[in-house]
Amino acid sequence: MYGYYNPPFSVEQEGIAISVEKVGEQWIYRRKFGTENVEKIILGDNKRLIVNPVEPLNTPKEITPNLLIEFEKTLLLAGGAKRKIFLTFPIEIGIFIADKEDKNLQLLDVTSLVRQKFTLYGEVSNGVICKHWKSQIYSISPSPNPLQEGIMELTIRNASSDWVTISKVVFSAYGMKLYYAGDVFMRAHMDIINRNTAETGFELQHIGGELKSSSLKDFKTRKEAFGVYSLQKLGFVPLKFYMGWGF
Repeated sequence: MYGYYNPPFSVEQEGIAISVEKVGEQWIYRRKFGTENVEKIILGDNKRLIVNPVEPLNTPKEITPNLLIEFEKTLLLAGGAKRKIFLTFPIEIGIFIADKEDKNLQLLDVTSLVRQKFTLYGEVSNGVICKHWKSQIYSISPSPNPLQEGIMELTIRNASSDWVTISKVVFSAYGMKLYYAGDVFMRAHMDIINRNTAETGFELQHIGGELKSSSLKDFKTRKEAFGVYSLQKLGFVPLKFYMGWGF
């Protein structure tokens, strides 16, 4: 489903049906998924739609820029150790409209195939709301459904001298950088400072291999992010997340 589409067109996969047709002088965009029925009018010719994976924080609406991934099994890491693991993370499907040269990119619609769940990280009085996801820990890269899940390569560094127990990791979506080449993937790191605190962030290079044309490498991927649209309102970019309530 990911890729470029020149109107008129119709595509359907995994229960999601997307189409654009000409009605009189107007282009009508339609998207159906379950009980959702979205219809929008597009005024203007020489446009095309781009379907692309985006950060998992737009649906059901922009509630939080934070993503908490809970591990299905607790991980123990020795003091001074550095290890690489693989996790999955939820993705959403973004539909963009752009000129033929991919200029004036605009998010038209977004949907998701995965169940939406939220949780609180930290104390009730001053904790933060996070989108919640539960993932297995993999030693090699898994092969999830790219319309539902992405692959995260996470490097964990324990800067303390103590063993640490890790059951979750929290990220700020503003720093996410997604890539698509058959699978959706990104690189991240978790730097453990002591038994209760850590800092997380994202790497800006892809995991490996050449990006295919459907990855939208021709425009700035960061414009796809939940963060960029909200960021324009906030005026700053919190690229890292400080985990001060344990992990």
